[in-house]
Amino acid sequence: MKFDLNKEGLETVLLPWQVNLMKWIWSLDREVDSRMAHIYLQGTETPMSRATAINFLYKMAEEGFLDYREVTTKGGYKRLYLPSEIAPDEESFRMVLAERIVNKARRELLGDEKQ
Repeated sequence: MKFDLNKEGLETVLLPWQVNLMKWIWSLDREVDSRMAHIYLQGTETPMSRATAINFLYKMAEEGFLDYREVTTKGGYKRLYLPSEIAPDEESFRMVLAERIVNKARRELLGDEKQ
């Protein structure tokens, strides 16, 4: 995620298609895999490749905004994603993100001291 002061809302840190995908995931009451995410994106104004969807889902999980579990499939393993406990919806995502940005700014301004 990159912070862009020229944008507004979630697009300050996410691309429009990423905002769209996260809002879709938050609206569901079930897990999604990369295939489902890819199919969803194909029906939007900004269709993306499956690899792009996979990379984004992986990054959101790495950042703690999505949880996942791995399941065994015929071809190996796949991840099933769902909103994490710290960001189960858009409002909590915004709050966690704002807290991280403020903490990072404090560390940068004050040096690497623990806050």
